[in-house]
Amino acid sequence: MSFSKENAGAKNQTLHPFEVQGRSFPIAVCDNTAGSEALEWVCNHWETTKKLVDSSSEFALASVSIDQGQFIQNTALTLVSLWGALEALFSPSSAELRFRVSALIASFLEPPGTDRKERQKKIAKLYDERSKAAHGRPKHSQQHLLDTFNLLREVLFKIIEQGSVLTSDQLDSILFGAGE
Repeated sequence: MSFSKENAGAKNQTLHPFEVQGRSFPIAVCDNTAGSEALEWVCNHWETTKKLVDSSSEFALASVSIDQGQFIQNTALTLVSLWGALEALFSPSSAELRFRVSALIASFLEPPGTDRKERQKKIAKLYDERSKAAHGRPKHSQQHLLDTFNLLREVLFKIIEQGSVLTSDQLDSILFGAGE
């Protein structure tokens, strides 16, 4: 099905001419080529990704955020955008946002144990950089920005591979080690 026929009735479709926009930093594969393994992954997950974008406003926000983030010239705004996407996926409540978001992300990405605990600490430090950027004190480094991009990328890939965005109850079950 052609692009125009596929999206003829869709609302709020936007084309972003990224070819002419400068990048605050480029995101690319290591050797500037996409290997057959990466292309196979895209083929295997293309339809699932489309379903997730259509069915989950949180996933849709995250995918736009990671896609457009490299073109936002003010890196403080990029950090806020990326963390807004992570918060949408992992925090339906605003209670103790820093700890809750970092703990849920770490629990989603790591099995219980020392690695999960260390990952939570690293994610909380990245969240601190987001808070500084959001409140007008952007002193983050390019590495903080890149680490946040990579974190959101890892989260999106895992959601795509699972085929669904976890509910608040499912996230709590992962966090507390309570099976479904």
